[in-house]
Amino acid sequence: MTAHNAETEMSRAVIDRPYSRIIMNSTFFFFLMAFALDCSAQTLADVARQERERKKRLHTPVVVASGTPTTTAASTGSTAAVVVPAAPAGPTDNKGRDEKYWRAQFQKARDDVRKAEERVQLLDLKVKELNTQVLRQSDVYNREYRLGPEIADAQKQLDESRKAVDQAKKKITDLEDELRRSGGLPAWAR
Repeated sequence: MTAHNAETEMSRAVIDRPYSRIIMNSTFFFFLMAFALDCSAQTLADVARQERERKKRLHTPVVVASGTPTTTAASTGSTAAVVVPAAPAGPTDNKGRDEKYWRAQFQKARDDVRKAEERVQLLDLKVKELNTQVLRQSDVYNREYRLGPEIADAQKQLDESRKAVDQAKKKITDLEDELRRSGGLPAWAR
């Protein structure tokens, strides 16, 4: 046997093996799929863009003459729209306000109370610090002319902040009374 015949015999043996055929077929399939994907008309970004536009057309907010916002529900491919009024999902009080409204009002009132109380604490610390400085100062000028007006101003701000805390707490009480009178559920105040 010559070297050339031995080489061709080896190449046939490699081709005849089942693994080599699988590798050749899978390589051909891979290149075929890569070509098909490259030649496709729509990319994934185009499909996503079209889907966003379709969803916008389906659920666009519309304001009706009564002033309440509604949404339009249109079937895909048609321009006819059906107006669906936006109604609260759960129970409402006598004035048509739902749990979400009341919870937001109470949360805002509680936040106002918390902020006012924090301001009172800060001003109280400031007044105490200024009083400590008066006791530590040995010269009369700083005690009477500089720290005296600062203490008076801080005390005035502290008194105003305490009044703000009382008003914020009264607002919560008023909200509870209004909720009770409007027929809302007591749990909405939490």
